[in-house]
Amino acid sequence: MSLIRTIKLAAPAGLGIKSGGQLLSKILIASGFNIKDYNEYPSLVRGGHNTYQVSFSDQTIFAPHFHVDLFFSLLGGHWQAHQSEFSKDTLVFGDEQYSSDDQGATFLNLPLKQLSEESGSSQTTNTICLGVITYLYGLNPKIAKDLIVGQYAKFVDVNLKAFDLGFHFAENNFSRFNQKLSLPAAKNKNPVLCDGNESLGWGFLQAGGNFYAAYPMTPATGVLHFLAEKQKESKITVLHPEDEIAVANLAAGAAFAGARAAVGTSGGGFVLMDETISFCGIAEIGMVFYLVSRPGPATGLPTWTGQGDLLHAIYAGHGEFPKVVLAPGSQAEAFKLAVEAQNLAAILQTPIIILSDKYLGESSSNVFDFCEVKVKINRGEIITNPPAGYRRYSLNTQNGISPITFPGTLSGEFLSNSYEHDEFGFATEDGELAKKMTAKRMQKQITAQKLTPKNLLFGPKTAKKLIVSWGSTTAPVLEALKDLPDYVFLQIRTLWPSDPGLPKIIKKFKNITVIENNQTGQLTTLLKSQFDFHPDRQILKFDGRPFYPEELIEQLK
Repeated sequence: MSLIRTIKLAAPAGLGIKSGGQLLSKILIASGFNIKDYNEYPSLVRGGHNTYQVSFSDQTIFAPHFHVDLFFSLLGGHWQAHQSEFSKDTLVFGDEQYSSDDQGATFLNLPLKQLSEESGSSQTTNTICLGVITYLYGLNPKIAKDLIVGQYAKFVDVNLKAFDLGFHFAENNFSRFNQKLSLPAAKNKNPVLCDGNESLGWGFLQAGGNFYAAYPMTPATGVLHFLAEKQKESKITVLHPEDEIAVANLAAGAAFAGARAAVGTSGGGFVLMDETISFCGIAEIGMVFYLVSRPGPATGLPTWTGQGDLLHAIYAGHGEFPKVVLAPGSQAEAFKLAVEAQNLAAILQTPIIILSDKYLGESSSNVFDFCEVKVKINRGEIITNPPAGYRRYSLNTQNGISPITFPGTLSGEFLSNSYEHDEFGFATEDGELAKKMTAKRMQKQITAQKLTPKNLLFGPKTAKKLIVSWGSTTAPVLEALKDLPDYVFLQIRTLWPSDPGLPKIIKKFKNITVIENNQTGQLTTLLKSQFDFHPDRQILKFDGRPFYPEELIEQLK
């Protein structure tokens, strides 16, 4: 029986909720545990209600849990919104006098204001909480202190003092809980903390990516920040142009010139890239688009999560042309699919979209060290010594892919623009030629079906019921599956082009449930457009929050 615990910190923005939460995740990983974390915050620089929660286990854990074991209110009044997450075993800590009428948890006074003043800084309440947690769970304080030194280089002394103050206060006041909460020894195999955006960045780097452009847009900005920090050591180009139109066009130009290029944005910025996506389709330029979704329409909920951009991604760009849409279900998978996306862009010479969201992009997990992973890099069919009369868009192809040259290749020049064209790239309005060229390009869609990542099936072979889902919702479904022996889970990793083998898998089951983080069941709509698909039920959520395993278990049972 695996141990699973959840710790949650809550406070206004500006009190170090994120830095404290990330440090907590690192301490737990360094102590041998597997973790999944998740943070929520309003679109405010200061104030509001921010949370950071970490679920951890000595065994594999796929998603954060709803029910909280330790809750820390870094400023008074930040626990009331979470009472549904408490149980009789929950310990709630905060700098306020709790009423004896409070039910559903044990409330304990933690004088954070006083202790932070003793430490020398009012900004150390998060570190004080880490000291309390370390004591209560019997973790090694040296591990925690070493990580504090690494994270707070400019404020080491006050944070080490704050940690000790929290640790000793818990030792003197909460010792009755120490024996009960003490954890068994654990040893994980994946020692690095990484969120989904960083995972995409690592995949881009390891796959030979060398040109990245983005305009900051939550929740995709993390990819830009990560790659900007790696720019010098990795010898790549990272640009922050004036808007998303410039972003996409700059990257298309770089890809045309031979770069392995990618861009990142969320839904509102992706709309502005639509014309470039079409341009890449007709000019046969391979580049990668990271679409890290948040709820719309318009600005919507800019710091929350949702899967409402699925059909937007599938049908991005006007006209008909081949594209690929991939959806990772974890941080490790985000790395792997980012590698595959760069290779597919080079091979297929067409837009490749990776569809993520805030939940995956800004949540972390312990993963293997991506910078040590050796990956296979495929640069596609490049001609360095083209024959006389080279035809860039040659119709003489079985798979729709015409060999490419890059600028500067002797005798490899060709014309590339947004018009329909002949085999040399010259504009044409000839109907028969347009039909042939369109068919040639669309042949790549069939080629893509053979090259794109396969969909995955999880669960016991004896199960009679099927769950179908995609993207970040994979994580809570897999966690829920531990308590759902009657169910098998089908994870759709390649959303487009549709896998022709899906009907054969799905028809084996008489009871089918589709789970999505959107309002209209977009995966169901997509699958219905491809084959005879009639799920028995849909479980949909569209309030900006992800699914928790507990709510899925409750609904599915």
